[in-house]
Amino acid sequence: MGLSPVARADVAAIVVGGGGGERLGGVSKPDLTLGGVRLIDRVCGALLEVCGAGCVAVVPPIVRVPDGVRRTLEDPPNGGPLAGIDAGLRALSVGDDVLVVVVSVDAPGVGAFLPVLLEPALGEGVEGRIVRGGDPERFDQYLMGIYRAGALRRVLDEAEASLGSVRGVGVRRVLRALALERVGVSADVCRDIDTPADVAWWEAFLGQ
Repeated sequence: MGLSPVARADVAAIVVGGGGGERLGGVSKPDLTLGGVRLIDRVCGALLEVCGAGCVAVVPPIVRVPDGVRRTLEDPPNGGPLAGIDAGLRALSVGDDVLVVVVSVDAPGVGAFLPVLLEPALGEGVEGRIVRGGDPERFDQYLMGIYRAGALRRVLDEAEASLGSVRGVGVRRVLRALALERVGVSADVCRDIDTPADVAWWEAFLGQ
């Protein structure tokens, strides 16, 4: 199932910039190049085709963001992906009914799994849809999903109230409270990039 080339006014996106890339020798993940294209450009390019309500990248100031993409960062930095999602949602300032794509910057397969996240429309009472994939066992990929902005804001606010902060709090711990649908995808398209072996795998995959 393909996506319309027309950006949807009810869809926004948050790109979580990732950690320090320690297992990649400390490289800036957003600036990592695959097939001659930086990861942040590859991921945001796929998102901008459909996200008419805005796209924000949660990245350090040294990272150049693509045209049409806003930037933000959790304050103080290095608060973890949940704090990044919180900062991104605040920067978007969208209405409760907007669908927010949440994806990590090291997910170059986003263009392949976006269609199954966005279609069909979420049913009544459903607060989001996430990818379920992986190898050798499939698992819930909370950083590859869409969420109703109001529901996402609610669970983040609840976590802040009960824990005092979302810094350093696991994404799964908070987002599993949402009423989510899961959609299975190939382990290939949801493979992220943590090691040099992952980089080599994606280079080969994209070169096919």
